[in-house]
This record gives sequence, C-alpha cells and structure tokens, in this order.
Amino acid sequence: MSTFFRGPVCGTDNCRSRLWRIIDGRRTCQYGHVMEGDVEYNDDEDDINSMGVVTRRLNLTTNATGSFRSSMNSQSQNSQKLNEFTKVYGEEADRLFLKCFQHILKLQCGWLVKSQNFPPIFQEVVKTMWMRLLKSLEQNDSQDLETQNETSSARHDYSQTRARLGLSLLSSLALLYTAGVHLKLPAFWPDYLRWVCSMKLVYFKANLQLPSSWRKSLPNYYLQVLEGGKAPTAAQFYHKLSETHTRIETHTHFNVSITTEPLILKLLLALRLPPHLSFYTLELMRLTEARNDFNEFKIPKHRRIRDLKLHEYMEPITAAYVILALRFKLLELNQFLNNYCTVWLRLSNLGTSDDLLTTTSYGLSSPGSWDQKSTDKYLQWMESQFLPVSTRMESDSQSLDQRIANRKLHAMFPSPKQSLLPSDNESNSEKTFTDQVQDAYLSVCDGMQHLPSDQEVTSENAQVLASRVEARLVTWVSQHWALSEQQLNGCLHHLLSAKARQAA
Repeated sequence: MSTFFRGPVCGTDNCRSRLWRIIDGRRTCQYGHVMEGDVEYNDDEDDINSMGVVTRRLNLTTNATGSFRSSMNSQSQNSQKLNEFTKVYGEEADRLFLKCFQHILKLQCGWLVKSQNFPPIFQEVVKTMWMRLLKSLEQNDSQDLETQNETSSARHDYSQTRARLGLSLLSSLALLYTAGVHLKLPAFWPDYLRWVCSMKLVYFKANLQLPSSWRKSLPNYYLQVLEGGKAPTAAQFYHKLSETHTRIETHTHFNVSITTEPLILKLLLALRLPPHLSFYTLELMRLTEARNDFNEFKIPKHRRIRDLKLHEYMEPITAAYVILALRFKLLELNQFLNNYCTVWLRLSNLGTSDDLLTTTSYGLSSPGSWDQKSTDKYLQWMESQFLPVSTRMESDSQSLDQRIANRKLHAMFPSPKQSLLPSDNESNSEKTFTDQVQDAYLSVCDGMQHLPSDQEVTSENAQVLASRVEARLVTWVSQHWALSEQQLNGCLHHLLSAKARQAA
C-alpha cells in the first residue's frame, strides 16, 4: 500500500478529495472511491489461471493544467499527429519542392517591389525567366529518359540516381539579378548580398516562410536546400549566375548588358571617395577595353570548369578599375587626391550598418574592435531581424501543453515591453545614408584644411600612400562583396597585364 499523493478532485458522490494512493493496483482516494477507468477486465479465454478481475498499473501523466491523462492515449495522439503529414518522395517531392521554391521567389520579388521600389513589371520578368527555367528542367529530364533503356529496372535506377533538379537559393538570387539586368535597374551583386546578410531579403531559413503543411511533407534534403546554409560567396554566385543564364538562354531572349556607371558611383559613395574619380575610372576603361561599349559588360556563359574567371564579371572588374584608377592618379602626384587619401585613411567607419553585418559574415574583425555606435546597430539588428525569424516556428512546433507552460513562464518572468536599445525609427531619424555620406565628406575636408599647406608630394611618399590606399580598398571590397583578396588581386593583375600588352 502506497502513501497518499495529490491529484485531481475525485468527484464521486461530490467527493472533494485530492489525496490518492494505490491499493491492489487501483488508484483510490482517501475515502475509498476508485478512479473511474482504472480497472480493466481481462476476457482472454487462453488465460485459464487468471479468471475474473485483473488489475494493472496505468502510467498516467499530467499535462500543463495539472490533470491526469493516460500515456497510451497521449502516444496515440502523437502518432496521429505524426501521420497527419507524411513525407513525400520521388516525383511528388520534386513537384512540391518546385512549388516551395516558387513561393520563396514570389516573397523575394514582393519585398524588392515594396521595400526597394522595384517596378511592378519586375515580377513579370522574373516569372517569365522562372517559366523558362522550369522548361529547361523538363527538357533535361526528357533527354535523360531517352538515354535510359525502357526496362523497369532502368527507370528505377534513373529515379534513384538522377540529380535533384540543380536548384538552390542562389538560383533565386541569380534570377532576381538577371531580371534586374534586363530592366537596367541599378541593383548589383553587392546590393543583394547586403540584403541577404541583413536578413531583409528572404534567404536564410527560407523554409520557415513556407506553409506548415508543405514544410512537414517536404523531404529533409529539400528542407536543407531551402535552409540557406552559409552566407554565399561571390564565386558561388557567379558560377550559379552563369549556369542559370545558360539554362534559360538569356543571351537570345533578354538583355544581358550591364552598365558600370551606377556601380562606380555606388562604390565611391560607400568608400567616401571623391565622386569625380568615376571619370578617371571610365577613361581607364576606355583605354584598356579598346571597344565602343567599353562601359558595358555581359554575363558570360557557363563553362564546365572549376576555375572561374572573375575578371569576366562586371562587379569584380569594376572594383579593380576603380582601385587602379586611384592608384595611377596618386602616382601621378595629384595634390588634391594625395591630401584627400591622407585624411581618408584616418576614417574608421565606411559604409552603412548593413555593410557592418556583411563584414561580420565575411571579415576577420571581431565585435570587440567595434565602437559603441556599431555595437548598438548590431544588437538592434539582432533584436529586430534575427531573433523574430529564429523564433517564428515555436508556436507551430510546440504542443498545447508546451504553449501553456510557455505562457506561464512568460507570466512569471515578463519581458520588458520597450527595448533598451534605440529603435529603428530613432536610428533612422538621427542619420540617413545621405547624412552619413555628407558628414564623412565634410570630416575629410576639415582634415585637409589642417594639413600643412607647404607639404610637397614626392614620388616616394606617393608610392607608400598608393600602396596603403590599395591595401585598404582591396580589404574593404573583398569583405563587403564576398570576394577573397586573392581573387580581387587576380583581377588587378589581369588589368595590369592587359595594360602591359597594349604598351608593348
């Protein structure tokens, strides 16, 4: 006979007892009432030795409200929930994956149109390119099927070994980028990378944006594809861009020429360099490219090689042109640019808060080296962008008991209604991007006024200054454009070799 323990109200004949104990395997209250349903009768005819009433112990669990429930009942309920959405595989899984990918692509287009003021026709162009990409997938499947024998075993081997459509979230960025190129929009790879790293554009944990029924039915390997994984690099993006460009045949149906002037101006403003440096950059392009459309670059076709030639893509080669143009002007002993870059090297913060997040993903700087303003911006992003996305699935994945327990826990330890960090409206009202750029230029001009007026620029000093400026530019561009310094230096060496061949 066990000791008394507290439980639910008995309720038999208005009994208010909450004390229970086990007597002969039966749960009995302190006044002798047996809990209803606690006795089971064994009518098995094979068991001759045990005729009559047989009792057994039931493992009763309590839920968040404190009432008992049978473990067998809870297990059956859990099995029903698990079987409610079964995983799909094969062709059905492929169709569901394409449906999920299209849903994410639609969310990305909607955000660009709403938040970045892309024209409404942008969605139509992306839709057209997506349809052509689907058509290329269908053609690849039909070609693969023709190469297989028509036996049942061959079809089975084909279904087991064929590639999983070759799509990833980088494919969606490639479609968005190509559609922007076709419409001549001033949006380039660094812009998409900045939106992705700041979690404004749907990319990381994109599978959380799907309906729960789709997510529960999608196979795990497709869920991992829609997870986003690590932050993309430029080499990965350009490889996927050329592959997508070749599959949808954009060179015959769409415009693939990219003008460099908007990117040059964006880069100079982000680096707080003199805007008139763009004229020197374009002049260097005209002399090096030796063609009429020297300021336009096309998306190269896909090559089935691992060695990706980044100097064929517009963004890396444009950054290399800007760096070389500034270096050449410094070596020409340009007094204004030498004084400007001398003060410019003292600037600590370049770019915006979104650039800080990109640097955190690709750079080597630690948060310990940030100032108070940068730390506040990063914590504000964590609270407003990262945490809501990370905890979005809690309400969907938790059971009723877990939700009740969560609600009680929050009632015991209420979170502050107002954040201690400055809000987005406060930070945006303090300084906009234009104000930040203007303040940076004014600070450089003030610093130039305090330089010695009689200071002469020598070739030796210009060489040292040009090397320091080039090293800082290479580091900044590589961290914010997801390039390695080796890749960017490779673009610089390619341009220097081209200039050397022209001189010869």
